[in-house]
Amino acid sequence: ISSGHAELPHRASRRGAATMLTKLWVVALLAAQNAQPAFADEEDLAEADGEDFGGDDYDGDYGDVGDYGGGGYGGGYGDDEYGGGGDPTPAWETVESFDGIAEFVNQDETEPAVVGFFDADRDADQQKVYEEVAEGSRYDFRFALVTDEAARTAAKLQKGPAVLIYAPPRFVKEGVDKKRARYPSAKLDAEALKKFIFKRSVPLVGQKTWKSGERYDKQGVPVVTLFAAIDLEKNAKGFDYFANRLRKVAADYVGKLSFNIGDKEDFSYQLEDYGIELPAKKDVGVGAKDGNKYYRMEDKFNVDNVRKFAQAVVDGALEPKIKEEPSYDDDHDASGEADDSDYEESDVTVLTDANFADETDGKDAMLEFYAPWCGHCQALKPTYKELGTRLASADVVVGAMDATANSPPDGYDVQGYPTLIFKTASGKTTSYDGDRDVDSMVAYIKEHAEAESVKSEL
Repeated sequence: ISSGHAELPHRASRRGAATMLTKLWVVALLAAQNAQPAFADEEDLAEADGEDFGGDDYDGDYGDVGDYGGGGYGGGYGDDEYGGGGDPTPAWETVESFDGIAEFVNQDETEPAVVGFFDADRDADQQKVYEEVAEGSRYDFRFALVTDEAARTAAKLQKGPAVLIYAPPRFVKEGVDKKRARYPSAKLDAEALKKFIFKRSVPLVGQKTWKSGERYDKQGVPVVTLFAAIDLEKNAKGFDYFANRLRKVAADYVGKLSFNIGDKEDFSYQLEDYGIELPAKKDVGVGAKDGNKYYRMEDKFNVDNVRKFAQAVVDGALEPKIKEEPSYDDDHDASGEADDSDYEESDVTVLTDANFADETDGKDAMLEFYAPWCGHCQALKPTYKELGTRLASADVVVGAMDATANSPPDGYDVQGYPTLIFKTASGKTTSYDGDRDVDSMVAYIKEHAEAESVKSEL
């Protein structure tokens, strides 16, 4: 998710957005079948072509009810106030044969795939955990479920539950990349599984897209990005030229850096963050992002220079460009007009990667993770600032972090914007899904805070 731009980048966004709009339209039709039974079942849906949805822009690529190749809009708005209802369709595709596993993985060769193998009776509890994770991450990853005994036996996974994460096939280099990774336990833990999926979903060198950005941000290491004129459909060899050279460096920095390649036109609005300018068509730039710290490679692109740059990033030898945080104390909006919600001085603590621990450790805290461009975040802002004012004298933190410029710490499951999470003084975190008014949030804090002083003050 990028900062400052609500629109999605060009080529990747048009197809992804079109795919999502198509699926949402199909869901609406299915929900309204009494009024207009346009698609009675999956077979009818599979037979439909792109012309039913406006012509060639869709390429007929919207799959069936269980196919989640598109999307990527995150979650966080399942209640009536923020969109309501949720998606009623399954969050996974059921695979009923061994050959079907490979077919599922290759459905979208630029996206990772998650496949769970379970005996429906023996592994019922573990399958339930898997399905819950799939439900919560349906727009982030593609999930498949294999319960067929013959398929599991052919895959040599019949003895126990297993979850495999497949890296995007298009970016897997034979003999260099690992095609898949197996979750290291037969007993599934939802939070641990989600972290494992994110960690293992990126290849040695992948593609930077509007959808893959969060995966790279969650690797917990700086992300090195090469920006060039890239078009996988029209010039696959051009992408491979750069990828092959980056792999020579990336192989030596596993666990220290992540590497990807982004189209400089699609991400032109981010180049300024790195201080990169690429005016000519053949210009190539390399930058690194570590939270809100951005670095630019000064030398021309070649393997030796990228290696030198990567080592300098790891060593902390470069001066970063710091992306400024949006201020909750700004008394004017972007147009220069006064904003009524900002008349009272804010008591919201602005949180960053650098100060998060210092500001919140050992304290009860209500925390908002937001994106500057998010309309729902802007709508919540006056209420949240009022909450800060209301609790200014209480021993509780009311904090806010720009999650597009910083990385939410481990244990904070941010799937959409805004995400509100309450953290107790001992460190236990719980997603706040209650009403988003001051009284409701104060009542929740009073009930769940550990510090007796907070309970008595409120």
